[in-house]
Amino acid sequence: MTIRQLLINLGRLLLCGIVFAVGVVIGGMIALFFGLPVPTVPSGMDPNMARVYLTLTTPLLALALAVIAWGLGGGFLTRTAILSFFMWIVYTVNTQLEATIVSTYATGFWYAMVTYLAPSLMSGAAVAFLFPPENRGEGLLATSRAFFARRAAIAWAWRLPVAAVVFMPIYFVFGLMVYPFTGEYYRQSMFGLAMPTIDQILPVLFVRSVLFSLACLPILIMWNKSDRSLFWRLGFALFMLVGFIYMLISTWLPLYVRFPHTLEILADEFVYAGALVVLIAKRRPRRASVETNG
Repeated sequence: MTIRQLLINLGRLLLCGIVFAVGVVIGGMIALFFGLPVPTVPSGMDPNMARVYLTLTTPLLALALAVIAWGLGGGFLTRTAILSFFMWIVYTVNTQLEATIVSTYATGFWYAMVTYLAPSLMSGAAVAFLFPPENRGEGLLATSRAFFARRAAIAWAWRLPVAAVVFMPIYFVFGLMVYPFTGEYYRQSMFGLAMPTIDQILPVLFVRSVLFSLACLPILIMWNKSDRSLFWRLGFALFMLVGFIYMLISTWLPLYVRFPHTLEILADEFVYAGALVVLIAKRRPRRASVETNG
Protein backbone atom coordinates (compact mmCIF):
# COMPACT_ATOMS: atom_id res chain seq x y z
CA MET A 1 0.00 0.00 0.00
CA THR A 2 1.43 3.36 -1.04
CA ILE A 3 1.39 6.51 1.10
CA ARG A 4 -1.31 7.94 -1.16
CA GLN A 5 -3.51 4.86 -0.76
CA LEU A 6 -2.95 4.92 3.01
CA LEU A 7 -4.06 8.55 3.24
CA ILE A 8 -7.11 7.85 1.07
CA ASN A 9 -8.10 4.92 3.28
CA LEU A 10 -7.60 6.99 6.43
CA GLY A 11 -9.88 9.64 4.95
CA ARG A 12 -12.47 6.99 4.18
CA LEU A 13 -12.30 5.68 7.74
CA LEU A 14 -12.80 9.18 9.11
CA LEU A 15 -15.80 9.67 6.82
CA CYS A 16 -17.31 6.35 7.93
CA GLY A 17 -16.70 7.37 11.54
CA ILE A 18 -18.60 10.62 10.96
CA VAL A 19 -21.45 8.64 9.41
CA PHE A 20 -21.58 6.45 12.53
CA ALA A 21 -21.61 9.49 14.84
CA VAL A 22 -24.45 11.08 12.86
CA GLY A 23 -26.29 7.77 13.02
CA VAL A 24 -26.02 7.75 16.83
CA VAL A 25 -27.71 11.15 16.95
CA ILE A 26 -30.48 10.00 14.61
CA GLY A 27 -30.93 6.74 16.49
CA GLY A 28 -31.10 8.56 19.83
CA MET A 29 -33.82 10.84 18.48
CA ILE A 30 -35.82 7.82 17.31
CA ALA A 31 -35.44 6.12 20.71
CA LEU A 32 -36.65 9.25 22.50
CA PHE A 33 -39.57 9.58 20.07
CA PHE A 34 -40.78 6.14 21.13
CA GLY A 35 -40.34 7.07 24.79
CA LEU A 36 -37.70 4.47 25.57
CA PRO A 37 -36.02 5.01 28.96
CA VAL A 38 -32.54 6.50 28.82
CA PRO A 39 -29.87 4.30 30.46
CA THR A 40 -28.58 5.19 33.90
CA VAL A 41 -25.12 6.76 33.89
CA PRO A 42 -22.51 4.69 35.78
CA SER A 43 -21.06 6.25 38.90
CA GLY A 44 -18.00 8.32 38.01
CA MET A 45 -18.88 8.60 34.34
CA ASP A 46 -18.91 12.05 32.71
CA PRO A 47 -21.62 11.85 29.98
CA ASN A 48 -20.13 14.72 27.99
CA MET A 49 -16.65 13.22 27.95
CA ALA A 50 -18.13 9.82 27.12
CA ARG A 51 -19.69 11.33 23.98
CA VAL A 52 -16.35 12.87 23.06
CA TYR A 53 -14.54 9.55 23.51
CA LEU A 54 -17.19 7.73 21.49
CA THR A 55 -16.84 10.23 18.65
CA LEU A 56 -13.04 9.93 18.68
CA THR A 57 -13.20 6.14 18.47
CA THR A 58 -15.67 5.96 15.57
CA PRO A 59 -12.85 5.52 12.99
CA LEU A 60 -11.83 2.38 14.92
CA LEU A 61 -15.38 1.08 14.55
CA ALA A 62 -15.13 1.74 10.82
CA LEU A 63 -11.75 -0.02 10.70
CA ALA A 64 -13.27 -3.11 12.32
CA LEU A 65 -15.82 -3.27 9.49
CA ALA A 66 -13.36 -2.28 6.76
CA VAL A 67 -10.99 -5.19 7.38
CA ILE A 68 -13.98 -7.49 6.83
CA ALA A 69 -15.37 -5.54 3.87
CA TRP A 70 -12.16 -5.94 1.83
CA GLY A 71 -12.60 -9.72 1.73
CA LEU A 72 -16.38 -9.87 1.58
CA GLY A 73 -17.94 -10.82 -1.73
CA GLY A 74 -21.40 -9.96 -3.03
CA GLY A 75 -23.20 -6.85 -4.21
CA PHE A 76 -23.57 -3.58 -2.33
CA LEU A 77 -26.87 -4.44 -0.63
CA THR A 78 -25.67 -7.89 0.44
CA ARG A 79 -22.45 -6.54 1.90
CA THR A 80 -24.30 -3.68 3.61
CA ALA A 81 -26.71 -6.10 5.27
CA ILE A 82 -23.91 -8.42 6.41
CA LEU A 83 -21.72 -5.64 7.81
CA SER A 84 -24.62 -3.80 9.48
CA PHE A 85 -25.96 -6.96 11.13
CA PHE A 86 -22.47 -7.89 12.32
CA MET A 87 -21.92 -4.42 13.77
CA TRP A 88 -25.29 -4.25 15.55
CA ILE A 89 -25.12 -7.75 17.05
CA VAL A 90 -21.47 -7.69 18.11
CA TYR A 91 -21.11 -4.06 19.21
CA THR A 92 -24.55 -3.40 20.69
CA VAL A 93 -26.71 -6.46 21.38
CA ASN A 94 -23.82 -8.50 22.77
CA THR A 95 -22.69 -5.73 25.11
CA GLN A 96 -26.15 -4.91 26.39
CA LEU A 97 -26.89 -8.56 27.11
CA GLU A 98 -23.72 -8.92 29.14
CA ALA A 99 -24.31 -5.62 30.93
CA THR A 100 -27.65 -6.89 32.27
CA ILE A 101 -25.82 -9.36 34.51
CA VAL A 102 -22.41 -7.78 35.23
CA SER A 103 -23.45 -4.25 36.23
CA THR A 104 -25.46 -2.78 39.08
CA TYR A 105 -26.97 0.09 37.08
CA ALA A 106 -29.84 0.05 34.58
CA THR A 107 -28.53 -0.42 31.06
CA GLY A 108 -31.44 0.96 29.03
CA PHE A 109 -31.48 -2.19 26.90
CA TRP A 110 -34.15 -1.21 24.37
CA TYR A 111 -32.90 2.37 24.18
CA ALA A 112 -29.50 1.07 23.11
CA MET A 113 -31.03 -1.46 20.70
CA VAL A 114 -32.90 1.27 18.83
CA THR A 115 -30.25 3.98 19.13
CA TYR A 116 -27.43 1.90 17.64
CA LEU A 117 -29.48 0.28 14.91
CA ALA A 118 -29.33 3.47 12.81
CA PRO A 119 -25.52 3.96 13.00
CA SER A 120 -24.99 0.25 12.34
CA LEU A 121 -27.02 0.46 9.14
CA MET A 122 -25.48 3.75 8.04
CA SER A 123 -21.87 2.83 8.76
CA GLY A 124 -22.39 -0.62 7.23
CA ALA A 125 -23.55 1.02 4.01
CA ALA A 126 -20.70 3.56 4.07
CA VAL A 127 -18.04 0.90 4.59
CA ALA A 128 -19.56 -1.39 1.95
CA PHE A 129 -19.46 1.48 -0.55
CA LEU A 130 -16.05 2.98 0.29
CA PHE A 131 -14.17 -0.32 0.81
CA PRO A 132 -15.23 -2.56 -2.09
CA PRO A 133 -13.76 -6.07 -2.44
CA GLU A 134 -11.16 -6.96 -5.01
CA ASN A 135 -13.45 -9.73 -6.23
CA ARG A 136 -17.21 -9.52 -5.79
CA GLY A 137 -17.76 -13.15 -6.73
CA GLU A 138 -21.26 -14.50 -7.13
CA GLY A 139 -24.46 -13.47 -5.36
CA LEU A 140 -25.59 -14.57 -1.91
CA LEU A 141 -27.80 -17.46 -3.02
CA ALA A 142 -25.29 -18.98 -5.44
CA THR A 143 -22.43 -18.56 -2.98
CA SER A 144 -24.48 -20.06 -0.14
CA ARG A 145 -25.37 -23.12 -2.20
CA ALA A 146 -21.72 -23.66 -3.14
CA PHE A 147 -20.62 -23.07 0.46
CA PHE A 148 -22.90 -25.68 1.99
CA ALA A 149 -22.27 -28.14 -0.85
CA ARG A 150 -18.62 -28.36 0.22
CA ARG A 151 -19.51 -30.71 3.06
CA ALA A 152 -22.00 -33.52 3.52
CA ALA A 153 -25.24 -32.86 5.40
CA ILE A 154 -24.08 -35.04 8.30
CA ALA A 155 -21.01 -32.83 8.71
CA TRP A 156 -23.13 -29.66 8.90
CA ALA A 157 -25.50 -31.40 11.33
CA TRP A 158 -22.81 -31.28 14.03
CA ARG A 159 -20.58 -28.42 12.88
CA LEU A 160 -23.27 -25.73 12.95
CA PRO A 161 -24.61 -26.58 16.45
CA VAL A 162 -21.06 -26.73 17.82
CA ALA A 163 -20.26 -23.38 16.20
CA ALA A 164 -23.40 -21.95 17.81
CA VAL A 165 -22.23 -22.75 21.35
CA VAL A 166 -18.43 -22.83 21.08
CA PHE A 167 -18.14 -19.29 22.43
CA MET A 168 -19.41 -20.53 25.81
CA PRO A 169 -16.43 -22.68 26.85
CA ILE A 170 -14.01 -20.13 25.40
CA TYR A 171 -15.62 -17.38 27.47
CA PHE A 172 -15.42 -19.49 30.63
CA VAL A 173 -11.78 -20.48 30.13
CA PHE A 174 -10.47 -16.96 29.67
CA GLY A 175 -12.89 -15.56 32.23
CA LEU A 176 -11.45 -17.90 34.86
CA MET A 177 -7.94 -16.82 33.89
CA VAL A 178 -8.72 -13.14 34.47
CA TYR A 179 -10.89 -13.74 37.56
CA PRO A 180 -8.01 -13.58 40.09
CA PHE A 181 -7.23 -10.06 38.86
CA THR A 182 -10.77 -8.60 38.67
CA GLY A 183 -13.08 -10.89 40.64
CA GLU A 184 -12.86 -8.96 43.90
CA TYR A 185 -14.17 -5.77 42.26
CA TYR A 186 -17.25 -7.68 41.06
CA ARG A 187 -17.84 -9.33 44.46
CA GLN A 188 -17.73 -5.95 46.19
CA SER A 189 -19.87 -4.26 43.49
CA MET A 190 -17.20 -1.64 42.93
CA PHE A 191 -17.30 0.77 39.95
CA GLY A 192 -20.87 -0.31 39.12
CA LEU A 193 -19.85 -3.95 38.58
CA ALA A 194 -21.81 -6.98 39.78
CA MET A 195 -20.99 -10.65 40.33
CA PRO A 196 -23.53 -12.76 38.41
CA THR A 197 -24.48 -16.25 39.50
CA ILE A 198 -23.98 -19.26 37.24
CA ASP A 199 -27.77 -19.40 36.76
CA GLN A 200 -27.63 -15.86 35.38
CA ILE A 201 -24.54 -16.40 33.25
CA LEU A 202 -25.52 -19.58 31.40
CA PRO A 203 -28.72 -18.45 29.61
CA VAL A 204 -27.26 -15.06 28.69
CA LEU A 205 -24.02 -16.62 27.50
CA PHE A 206 -25.95 -19.17 25.43
CA VAL A 207 -27.92 -16.41 23.68
CA ARG A 208 -24.75 -14.41 23.09
CA SER A 209 -22.96 -17.43 21.62
CA VAL A 210 -25.83 -18.18 19.23
CA LEU A 211 -26.06 -14.52 18.17
CA PHE A 212 -22.30 -14.36 17.59
CA SER A 213 -22.48 -17.38 15.29
CA LEU A 214 -25.43 -15.90 13.37
CA ALA A 215 -23.57 -12.60 12.93
CA CYS A 216 -20.39 -14.32 11.71
CA LEU A 217 -21.95 -16.99 9.48
CA PRO A 218 -22.76 -14.66 6.53
CA ILE A 219 -19.15 -13.43 6.62
CA LEU A 220 -17.86 -16.98 6.51
CA ILE A 221 -20.15 -17.77 3.58
CA MET A 222 -19.30 -14.71 1.48
CA TRP A 223 -15.57 -14.59 2.30
CA ASN A 224 -13.48 -14.73 -0.89
CA LYS A 225 -9.95 -14.61 0.52
CA SER A 226 -7.87 -17.22 2.35
CA ASP A 227 -8.96 -18.87 5.58
CA ARG A 228 -5.84 -17.48 7.25
CA SER A 229 -6.86 -13.97 6.26
CA LEU A 230 -10.37 -14.67 7.57
CA PHE A 231 -8.97 -15.73 10.95
CA TRP A 232 -6.89 -12.60 11.44
CA ARG A 233 -9.47 -10.16 10.16
CA LEU A 234 -12.47 -11.68 11.91
CA GLY A 235 -10.53 -11.97 15.17
CA PHE A 236 -9.46 -8.33 14.92
CA ALA A 237 -12.99 -7.13 14.13
CA LEU A 238 -14.48 -9.09 17.04
CA PHE A 239 -11.81 -7.85 19.42
CA MET A 240 -12.44 -4.23 18.46
CA LEU A 241 -16.24 -4.40 18.60
CA VAL A 242 -16.73 -6.75 21.54
CA GLY A 243 -14.54 -4.95 24.01
CA PHE A 244 -11.46 -2.98 23.02
CA ILE A 245 -13.33 0.19 22.10
CA TYR A 246 -15.51 -0.08 25.20
CA MET A 247 -12.42 -0.48 27.35
CA LEU A 248 -10.97 2.67 25.78
CA ILE A 249 -14.01 4.83 26.53
CA SER A 250 -14.91 3.35 29.94
CA THR A 251 -12.68 5.82 31.75
CA TRP A 252 -14.69 5.52 34.98
CA LEU A 253 -13.19 2.05 35.35
CA PRO A 254 -9.59 2.06 36.64
CA LEU A 255 -6.81 0.80 34.41
CA TYR A 256 -6.18 -2.24 36.63
CA VAL A 257 -9.71 -3.42 35.75
CA ARG A 258 -9.71 -2.49 32.07
CA PHE A 259 -6.29 -3.88 31.17
CA PRO A 260 -6.88 -7.51 32.28
CA HIS A 261 -10.26 -7.50 30.56
CA THR A 262 -8.70 -6.14 27.37
CA LEU A 263 -6.23 -9.05 27.33
CA GLU A 264 -9.07 -11.46 28.07
CA ILE A 265 -11.15 -10.14 25.17
CA LEU A 266 -8.15 -10.20 22.83
CA ALA A 267 -7.54 -13.86 23.61
CA ASP A 268 -11.09 -15.17 23.55
CA GLU A 269 -12.10 -13.36 20.35
CA PHE A 270 -9.13 -14.65 18.36
CA VAL A 271 -9.61 -18.16 19.73
CA TYR A 272 -13.31 -17.90 18.85
CA ALA A 273 -12.49 -16.70 15.33
CA GLY A 274 -10.11 -19.62 14.94
CA ALA A 275 -12.78 -22.06 16.12
CA LEU A 276 -15.25 -20.74 13.54
CA VAL A 277 -12.68 -21.01 10.76
CA VAL A 278 -11.90 -24.61 11.69
CA LEU A 279 -15.55 -25.59 12.10
CA ILE A 280 -17.34 -23.93 9.20
CA ALA A 281 -15.04 -21.90 6.97
CA LYS A 282 -14.65 -22.91 3.34
CA ARG A 283 -12.76 -26.15 2.88
CA ARG A 284 -9.95 -25.57 0.42
CA PRO A 285 -9.62 -28.28 -2.23
CA ARG A 286 -6.39 -30.22 -2.04
CA ARG A 287 -4.03 -30.15 -4.94
CA ALA A 288 -4.26 -33.28 -6.98
CA SER A 289 -1.06 -35.23 -6.95
CA VAL A 290 -0.08 -37.37 -9.86
CA GLU A 291 2.27 -40.21 -9.26
CA THR A 292 4.08 -41.84 -12.08
CA ASN A 293 6.01 -45.09 -12.03
CA GLY A 294 9.28 -45.06 -13.78
